[in-house]
Amino acid sequence: MQANKWQTWVYSDWGFSVLFHLLLLVFLIASVGFSIDSKTLEIPVEAQPIVINASFVSPEVTQARYDEQQRQQRLEQARKQRAQEARRKAEQNKKAQEAKRKAEQREQRELERKAAEAAKRKREEAERKEQERLQKEKEARAKAEAKAKRMAEQAKADEALREALAAEQAEIQKAEQQKVLTEKQRYAALIKATIQRNLITNDAFRGKNCRLNIRLGIGGVVLKVDVLSGDDALCRAAITAVYKPSNLPVSRDPAVFAELKNINLTVEQ
Repeated sequence: MQANKWQTWVYSDWGFSVLFHLLLLVFLIASVGFSIDSKTLEIPVEAQPIVINASFVSPEVTQARYDEQQRQQRLEQARKQRAQEARRKAEQNKKAQEAKRKAEQREQRELERKAAEAAKRKREEAERKEQERLQKEKEARAKAEAKAKRMAEQAKADEALREALAAEQAEIQKAEQQKVLTEKQRYAALIKATIQRNLITNDAFRGKNCRLNIRLGIGGVVLKVDVLSGDDALCRAAITAVYKPSNLPVSRDPAVFAELKNINLTVEQ
């Protein structure tokens, strides 16, 4: 029964591992001792005996050492895994931070681009409005200048028209005045001739004259006669001659009659 346990232990994985390590240890010790002896004694390798010093190790001790090694390996493996996990997380954090930084940079560039575009649009809009304002001012100035020019031309034309009308009116008035004067002179001559016809002929009046002021009413009615100067006898005879006809010859034209209704005449013989 004890032999079966020993065989079971020997042929188990950890028993085989312990025996393998023991044999390896013995081989190494033997190799080191062989090297030292061969250098010291310079004895040929073939002549040296192989000495194997072995000692019995308790299976419990070997198992404990194996378990400790396994535990240390597991701890080391866990430590490495934790280190790898930490490095992986650090790499991930670094990549995440880098991606975040790049995203922030892209966002910042996008914001700057949008701000630049907005500023450009605002500047272009301001320039467009300024151009429109300048264009409107230019058009307003052009309209004002055109209006002022038209008004000046119209004023000039009106002035020319007024001058032409004034000149024409002056010509008309001149012609009318000339006509009135002519008619006045004609009717004055007719009135004087009428008075001269009705004047009594007397040699005592020869070379003498009388200046009269005659006021006439509508139709040539004599309203009043005043002596301005002259011979008294001739003036009395002239007044009688003025009143002798019922009417003196006058024009029906009001303008001409206005010049005749208060007229001065000189009667002579």
